[in-house]
Amino acid sequence: MTESYSVVTFAYNEEKTIAQTIRSILVNCDDRLTKLTVVANGCTDQTVEEAKAAMQGAAVACEVVELSLGDKCNAWNEYVYHHLPKADIHFFVDSDVTFTDQAFPKLFEKLINSPTKNAVTGLPQTGRNVRQYIELATRYSCLFGNLYGLKNEFVQRLAEQGIRLPIGLSWIDAQITKLVNDNLEYQKDDYQPRVTFVEGIGYRFDSLKPWKPDDIRLYINRICRYKTGQLQEPYLDALPFTEWPETMDSINSDILQNGVKLAALGKVAPFRHKVLKRLRKTFSSQSGSQA
Repeated sequence: MTESYSVVTFAYNEEKTIAQTIRSILVNCDDRLTKLTVVANGCTDQTVEEAKAAMQGAAVACEVVELSLGDKCNAWNEYVYHHLPKADIHFFVDSDVTFTDQAFPKLFEKLINSPTKNAVTGLPQTGRNVRQYIELATRYSCLFGNLYGLKNEFVQRLAEQGIRLPIGLSWIDAQITKLVNDNLEYQKDDYQPRVTFVEGIGYRFDSLKPWKPDDIRLYINRICRYKTGQLQEPYLDALPFTEWPETMDSINSDILQNGVKLAALGKVAPFRHKVLKRLRKTFSSQSGSQA
C-alpha cells in the first residue's frame, strides 16, 4: 500500500481564519494526502459555511464534522474514535494558522523514517520565541498543538486501550506530549524523547497586537487556560492514562475545594476569576455536553 497521511483541523468559531487554513493545508500537501477533515466544535458563527466553501473543488476527500460541544478534547476524541481515516500518519492542526512550504510531506517523511518516534511536531515560524520552541522540542521532546503528526500504529494502540482526553482539560498539548513520550505505558515509567521535528518547518500565525482589544482578550484567555491546565496537571499525572476520567469535573471540584491561592497563579493572579470560571464549568458524563 502506498504510504499516506490525513489532516484534521479543529475549529471553534474560526470564521475569519478557517478558509485560509484550509487553503494552506491543500497547497502544502502532496498526493499522499488521503483526507482532510474539519471538526467544528460548538461553533455559533459561519465557520462551517466558510469551511465547506473553501473545500469545494479540492482534489481530495473532504469532510466537515459538526459537534454541539465547544471543547477541543471532546472534538479530538470524536475524531480519533469515529472519524479517523486510513492513513500511516495523522496530522492534527489548528484553524488559525498557515503552514510553511510543503510542511506536511516534509514532516511525514521525517516521521515515517524515524522508527523510534511516535510523533512529529511542526515548529512556529513567527513570533519572538522561535529559538525557545526549538529548545523545547530538542531538550524536552515537546509537541505543539498547532501542528503535529501521530503514527497510525500509535493512534490504534491508544484507541485499543480506550484512552481519551478528559473533556474540560485546559492544557492539551502537555498531556498529548506525555502520551507520546511515555509510549502509552500504564506505569508511565518509560519516558523517552519520542517526538521528532524538522527545523524551519511548521506553521505561522498572526502575532497578537497589544493595542487591539480582541487580541488582549485572546491573550488573557490563553494564559488563563494554560494556568488552569497547570493546576489540573498533577491530578492527571497521578493516574495511568487508561484511568483518566471522562471529564475533568471531579478533578476541578477537588482543585476548588483545596482553594486556588493567588500565590499559585503568578502573573495570572489578576484574572483569578477567569481561572475559577473554567474550573466551575461542568459536563454531563456520557454525552460530552455541557451541563
